[in-house]
Amino acid sequence: MLGLYLCFFVAVLAFFIAQWIIPQAIKFSHRFQLVDHPNFRKEHLTSTPILGGVSIFISVVFTLGLTSLLLYNLPNLELNFKIVFGLCSAVSLMVFFGLKDDILEVGPLEKVIFQIIAALFVIISCEIRIDSFDGLFGVYQLPTIFSYVFSVFVFVIVVNAFNLIDGIDGLTASVGLISTLCFGLFFFLNAEIIQAVIMFCYSGALASFLVFNFKKKVFLGDNGSMSLGVVIAFGVFSVISITNEANLINETGFVINNAIVIVLALVSFPLLDTIRVFCIRLMQGKSPFLPDRNHLHHHLLKFKLSHIESTVLVVIYTLIVTGVALALNSLDITQHFFLMLFLSSFIYLISWRSKRKFNP
Repeated sequence: MLGLYLCFFVAVLAFFIAQWIIPQAIKFSHRFQLVDHPNFRKEHLTSTPILGGVSIFISVVFTLGLTSLLLYNLPNLELNFKIVFGLCSAVSLMVFFGLKDDILEVGPLEKVIFQIIAALFVIISCEIRIDSFDGLFGVYQLPTIFSYVFSVFVFVIVVNAFNLIDGIDGLTASVGLISTLCFGLFFFLNAEIIQAVIMFCYSGALASFLVFNFKKKVFLGDNGSMSLGVVIAFGVFSVISITNEANLINETGFVINNAIVIVLALVSFPLLDTIRVFCIRLMQGKSPFLPDRNHLHHHLLKFKLSHIESTVLVVIYTLIVTGVALALNSLDITQHFFLMLFLSSFIYLISWRSKRKFNP
């Protein structure tokens, strides 16, 4: 029961701390021209502050600091502060590098290098990685070197996926909010208190950010979308690691079958949209990192949906796909994977319909 109150407390505390910090960040942004200016690729019409990610991170760190002071001497709570250090180091790296990208627009190679460094911070410090496919495609335990390389690759993909869907108000933060809430609930049910606290901190801060974001007062910026991608990648790796370890030693607890498929379903929208856009750009002979207006959220806007309506549609899609994945987790894992891949791809018919309607 203490853990439940704690998770609720940190979420509410992070929400109200962010409610105070974000307006200060908006004023600071306008004063020092840390704003995103409109251009032909962007939907906003006025220069908008880009310190959403910085505000969220400061709110989370402040909440974690206060919570740590309250819990440090509390009995029966084992808090692994190594996880906090590893994750916060990686997130802070992405926040400040993302801010540099927001201001100076750095190249894709430099982005990937820093994302790899952030991945290594999390994988090594937090001791989490994808070391088993749990039978997916008939593969179980992975060789150690391949496990590290593959984990870094997946980490970079997830970070870029959340970065690339940040094109309309509320979308990235809403998908991030659903993900952190689901991860937080999973960690709470498995008595992984520190991971649960981190996720609910982010849930509260993201909910607070959305209040301002939907009013077009502040954007996440690359500093926010990439750092949020780090947190989501941490959640994905942690769920897979905890489940694989529990299966290995036959541990009881809230262990879900086919955890890999379920976490992929949870983040399927940014992952599939990124893969789709990258493939289209490569087939057109362009760099996969070249910006365009071919993301699914751009196609939704062509159907005259507002930013809020488009975001709500993606949120509903994410909840349905994740719910179906959970309901079908008794299937063979490979069959489960391909069935969820098929079902989750239906939303991308929107882009096909959009091209036929608006580019006959």
